[in-house]
Order: sequence, then C-alpha cells, then structure tokens
Amino acid sequence: MNVLFVSWEMDPFLKRGGLGDVASSLPAALSTLGVEVRVIMPYYKAIKLHQSRKTKIGNLTLAYDRKKERIEIFTIRHPTSAISVYLLQNSTFFDVPKPPDTFPFFNSVIISIIKQKILDWRPDIIHCNDHHTGLIPLLLKEEKIPMKTLLTIHNLLYQGSIPLGVFTKMGYPHLSSKVSKWEGSSETSRMLAEGIIHTDIVTTVSPTYAREITTTEYGMGLDEILRGKEGRLFGILNGIQNHWKNNRYVKIPTLPDWEEVKRKNKLFLQRKLKLKVGNAIPLLAFIGRFDPNQKGIEILYEMLQGSNRDDYQMIVLGSGNIQWVDRFQWLSTFYPKTIATRLTFDTILAHQIYGGADFILIPSRFEPCGLIQMSAMEFGALPIAHKTGGLADSIRDGFNGFLFENYSAKSLENTVSKAINIWKNHRKSYETMVQNALQTDFSWEKSAGKYRELYEKLLSGTF
Repeated sequence: MNVLFVSWEMDPFLKRGGLGDVASSLPAALSTLGVEVRVIMPYYKAIKLHQSRKTKIGNLTLAYDRKKERIEIFTIRHPTSAISVYLLQNSTFFDVPKPPDTFPFFNSVIISIIKQKILDWRPDIIHCNDHHTGLIPLLLKEEKIPMKTLLTIHNLLYQGSIPLGVFTKMGYPHLSSKVSKWEGSSETSRMLAEGIIHTDIVTTVSPTYAREITTTEYGMGLDEILRGKEGRLFGILNGIQNHWKNNRYVKIPTLPDWEEVKRKNKLFLQRKLKLKVGNAIPLLAFIGRFDPNQKGIEILYEMLQGSNRDDYQMIVLGSGNIQWVDRFQWLSTFYPKTIATRLTFDTILAHQIYGGADFILIPSRFEPCGLIQMSAMEFGALPIAHKTGGLADSIRDGFNGFLFENYSAKSLENTVSKAINIWKNHRKSYETMVQNALQTDFSWEKSAGKYRELYEKLLSGTF
C-alpha cells in the first residue's frame, strides 16, 4: 500500500502550525504499520539543507499563467523517522508565497508529477491536507487519473479563497463555470470546498469536530457540503509525538515521584517570571496564539479582570492580535505579583510552563483537535477547557482534567474555582487526577491504525 502524503509544511523542515507536526508524526507511525508513506512538499528558500543530504531525481516544466515554470525535484530522508520526503523547488512561487497563485500552482505540480510518472515510485492513494491541497482530487478527475484520495481537514476556518481566473492560469478555463462559488461572490471559489466535494473520503482531527462541522454553528459555510459526505466523513483524534521525555529545559514529572518534580519546576518558574515564590498557591497558565476568533482569549481576559487574584497565580504566554497583546500586557503591569505575561513565541518557556503549572487553561471557542491539552497532561498539568472538538474527545471531566460546556467567562471562572477547590481541599482527588493525566496515552499508533483501515477500504472498493 503506497500513500503520497501531500502537505504544505513538515517539521523540522518548515513548521508554521499543527499541520507541520502531523506531517512529521503520522507518516512515521503509518510506516511502522506496514504502509509505504512518502511526503511531498515545497522546497522553500527558508529550508537549509546540506547538499550531501538531498538527491535530485528529476525536473518538470509546467505552464502556469502562460509562462513556463521549472520545478526541480529532490528527495531526502526525514532526520528522525527516515521517511522519504520529496521537495519541490521553484523560485517563482515557493521562495516567497504569491497569493492567490501559490497553492493552485502547488496542486498543478502534484498532478503533473503523477501524470508524467516522474517519481521513482507510484502511489495508490493521495492523502491531501487542508485547503492548500484542495484542488488535487478535482484535477485528478479532470485528467482521468484513477487514483484514490483522502482529504484531512485540520481547521475548517482556513478555506483557500481563490478568484475563478486562477483556473485559466492553471490551464483549466472550463472549470471556472463548474466549481462551487463562494457565498455572496460569483467570481470566487474555495479550494477546501472543491476538495471536500471531489475527494473519496474526508477526515478531520477529532470525532467531535467531525460532527460539529456538519452544523450551521461550526460549519463556516461548508456544513451543507459536509453533510453531503455522510458515510465518508470521519473524525480521527490526532496523537502527539512523545519527544520531550529527555527535555533539557525542564524535568518531566513521572510516576511515582511527580509531586517533588512538579514542586521544583513550579518554584523555578515563579522565580523566572518574578511571581511570588511558594507552593501554597495554585499556578495557572495559558499557552497559545491571541486569536479572538478561535482561542477564547476574550473570555480569559474577562475572567482575569473580574476574579479574585488572591486565589491563584496566572501565566500568559502567546502572541498574535496586537490589541489583545496590549490588553494582556496591561493586566501583568497592573497585577505584577500574580499575573505574568510573555507576549512572544517561546518554545523553551512553554516547556517550563507545562512542567511547573498546576493547571493549563484552554478556553477555545472551537478546537479541531488541540495539542496543548495533550502536552499539559504529559507534564502533569491538568487542563481546564471548553467542551468542544478534540478537547471534548481527549479530556475526561473529573478524571484527567476539567471541562465547561457554556462558552462564557462565567463558566470558565466557575470551572477554575472548582479546580482550585479540589487542589486546595481535596488533595487526594487532585493527585489521582494528575496520575490519570500522566498515564493517558496519546501516542500516534492508535490514530495511524484508523487511517490504515480507511486506506484499506479505499483500495478494496468499499467506498
């Protein structure tokens, strides 16, 4: 079984978000189950590789917008999993992204490579990821290439809006009258919508999110199309790569001595961030981007403004929307002994926060899967989260974390108060929950097995 995993990013070559983690971890897990997986992605100018590590396997000339574009194709082994990775080099579109053409061009390159059989290997299935690859299933049908496809939606919010004129640039002018149109615009289409319509199977990154996106509330204009995929839409919870056990920046709590490790990590973190040092007060934290559309920062801010800060200390680590950066900066200035903010992206500090915090807050309005809660549990920090998407699938309320159902600052505050009460007054229950969290299995093997089952059904003609 040969699977070509098409992704816009892959850790460690280039990582901009969760897709980079998945593109690195899922193919590696699949390969241990006997699936021959290879990844294909752009060779960005930002990717620095030693010449001896890559091998050139071919060239491709492709017409785009009536100009001939040259693509060089290299292969390299992933540094940790040894998965084969194909890198596509083109200075026009991949050195510096050029919206709205870069993603359609990327899709055209993939189709030409398959059509011309340039690779030293032929896939049975193409596994597409997000809107960046959304036109591949459609173009395979146009070229009458009988190859099965699976499209994974990592976040429905990003849909890849493109003007219809792009299809003429790609050499398919007739498609501009056939594709679905963006609501309210007869001149715009969405790459993700075309992917959903034309792929054989749609997956997303948690079972609850798969159900949510078929509703008007969470479907973001694609719910009707997604309901049309009934029986072919599946939610598979992401795993997490267990690569922090030998972390040099913080000691990872493990059974049976997790309490002493957490205590030392907490005192170190309080000193580092100039909070009052001591283990008699619970330490809460938020790690994430300041995205008011998704991450729940408005209800977090409202809670921090109105709650009693004598009850807990709070760390906020994140970056993003400048208005929210300024607001959280004001909070830490006003409450310097109880609220600490670091308004940047800092991986080392994130690890130290996981290791020292008692609770991690994840108040997301929606969350396709989420990795924060998994990382938190791996470090013995209990997540406090909105019951949505992958958060609902990975956190068991009262067992390895806390969930609140109503999306509001009051619901968040009530759940925080509940957690703090257990931390202070019911230590045995708190300790049991931490032990449960530390033992929760989020390895990729289970997820990979479910993807393999879908691949097998595709090839057997079940769908």
